[in-house]
Formats: sequence, structure tokens, C-alpha cells
Amino acid sequence: MMTKTCALGFCVLAAMAFARPVANLASGRTRTVPAGTDPRLLSAITKANKDFEVAMTKGDTATIVEPYTPDAVFVSPDGAVTSGRARIEQLYRDRFEKSGPALEATIDSEQLMIDGDLAYERGSGVLTRLEKGKRVSNSARFLTIWQRSPDSDWKIFRNIVLPGR
Repeated sequence: MMTKTCALGFCVLAAMAFARPVANLASGRTRTVPAGTDPRLLSAITKANKDFEVAMTKGDTATIVEPYTPDAVFVSPDGAVTSGRARIEQLYRDRFEKSGPALEATIDSEQLMIDGDLAYERGSGVLTRLEKGKRVSNSARFLTIWQRSPDSDWKIFRNIVLPGR
């Protein structure tokens, strides 16, 4: 006969096993995704990340900000805060004018957590640029907060970029 402690321990382990299954998305990258995740959220994340990777190499600011809510907030690695999709687009436009598009961009979404109409995506990314004739790669970590809208679409509500390790 199982004791209460043993039974509880088994239940906790079982819950942990089912709460964090690994799914392989279309990007080919493995991430931790809760069971029963809204497929529209997974589609929105996959599309936004793939589109970002391409748009960064083309200087395409409209595509970069398309998944943001109108009142989104973007926090740069230096702590600078930019509020509103239009201002975030201007931020990227200014960056492209200063240093041009990236040679390569890679987003690696590592974990997704969901709480009602909010989803928290954690991951890392690498941008490679040409600086003074040399390829320079910079890495960063990110926490993107997605918000489900009344029409059930998922959009980026907050995007926080942290320096790489």
C-alpha cells in the first residue's frame, strides 16, 4: 500500500512529466511546450520568428513589427524602453540606417509557458553583421510575452531582450 507521501510524490512527478512535453515545430528546433497549447499560438510564434530571421537580413521593418500589438513595449539589451508598434518600427528603421541589415539572424525559442491569455516565450538569438569588413556575431536572450486578443489571435505584447551570456 502506498503512503500519502509516496502517492503525492508520484502525482507530482506525473504532473511534471505531462506539463512539459517536448514538441518539434516546423522550424526544426526543439522547444518545451505545454500539452494542449493553442495551435494558433504555436503558428504565430513560428511565423514571427521565421519572418524576423528573414526580415533582419532585408531591413524589412514592417515584417518585424507585424506581430506586435499596437501598444506593445520593446526593451533593448541596454534597458531602453520603446512603447508602441509605430515607435518600435522606427527603432528598427533607425538601426538599419545606422548599421544596415544583418547578414544572418537566428532565433531559438527554447521554452513556452502559458497563463490564460498570456504566453511567455523564452529563448536566444544571434545576429551576424558586417562591421569594418569583418563578420561579427552578437547573441542575446529574450523573453517575449504574447497576448491572446478577443478574436483569439496571438500578438507580441512585451518583448524584452537581454544581453547574451
